[in-house]
Amino acid sequence: MTTIRLGGALGKQFGKIHHRVIRDTREAIRALNATLPGFEKYLNSSKSRGLTYALYVGERNIGEQDLSFPNIGREIRIVPVVIGSKKAGLVQTILGAVLVIASIWMPGLSIAASNLMFSAGAAMTLGGVAQMLSPQPAGLSSKQDAANQASYAFGGVTNTAAQGYPVPLLYGKRRIGGAIISAGIYVEDQQ
Repeated sequence: MTTIRLGGALGKQFGKIHHRVIRDTREAIRALNATLPGFEKYLNSSKSRGLTYALYVGERNIGEQDLSFPNIGREIRIVPVVIGSKKAGLVQTILGAVLVIASIWMPGLSIAASNLMFSAGAAMTLGGVAQMLSPQPAGLSSKQDAANQASYAFGGVTNTAAQGYPVPLLYGKRRIGGAIISAGIYVEDQQ
């Protein structure tokens, strides 16, 4: 017998705890579809409401490829997640809000310290909210960089350095790809 817990609005509408005899997580979802009227329709229409679902087997969050793995009595949780939500910026937002509140309610702080604390907290809160709302681009590794071609202006060897890596310090003749730290272009008028 496996316990299936439904979270959030899903649990309110269809009940929070269900018990089924199943072999894997995919079968648990099929069993709920067959025994709970409207469950399948609710799941299928949830994307239009801005929801998706996270599946947990025990303490582990599983993906679609893990649905057919055998489940031997471990608890399954189906939790609604707002589409687009992520963890980036959450701690920063909370910490910023705490600083703002502390700057207002802490007795004994000087006006300058209180103003500094309030400003830092407000900036952290706004930065955290901006992180949560904006997409985070993945960094380029040196092999994915489109400009990772042989540069004959800088020695001819392919540049293999990427952002965030240490810069090598060499003496003598260079026979390796270079890390271009700074470069500039300027235009001169021809008269």
